[in-house]
Amino acid sequence: MVTESRLPNTVQRILDAATRVVGARGLDATTLADVARAAGVPFGLMRYHFRSKEHLLIEAQRATFRRVHERFEDRFARGEGGVGTAMEALDALWHAVRDLHAWAPFMVQTMAVSARDPALGERMADFNAESSARVELGLVRLFTDQLDRLVLPPDRLARAVRTGLYGLVVELAFARTEEERAAVDQTYLDVRALLERVVIDAVQAEDIH
Repeated sequence: MVTESRLPNTVQRILDAATRVVGARGLDATTLADVARAAGVPFGLMRYHFRSKEHLLIEAQRATFRRVHERFEDRFARGEGGVGTAMEALDALWHAVRDLHAWAPFMVQTMAVSARDPALGERMADFNAESSARVELGLVRLFTDQLDRLVLPPDRLARAVRTGLYGLVVELAFARTEEERAAVDQTYLDVRALLERVVIDAVQAEDIH
């Protein structure tokens, strides 16, 4: 029997193993037994925590999102309002994704499978909604007195940010060398610069008028 104090570490080992194995082999070629072996846990313990491969898949995705959002929200909590802090928070979000670049193939696999699995698709939709809501809340906190100056309403801007990051995750999943990963980093910087310019121009335009 796994004690409550040991449970989080056991689950995290399984989730980390899942990202490695699925990222390398693909979902179709991976079994729960494969993940159990990679995690170094008995298969019975694996099934105790995860009823199916799909269950494991979505929980690993959840763990990834939580890591990203924790860092994202930490920057909002420690920073002040305005465009500068918004860009710092975006950087924190990107660096969290970048640090987990080995997870990128697994994240892309999750998105692909959810498109043809209704149950998984519903869970993925929930994640997307949660992700956008967290970003939207951060924007509202940062631009409390300037919401009408944003180029897009917070909910639409949050969705645009999430969609852009998903695109970068796909690029990262296909990057095999440090040179290719550096190219993805540059793409992020380009997207960041464009977003910052659009937001600043919108705020300045309101100041002029």
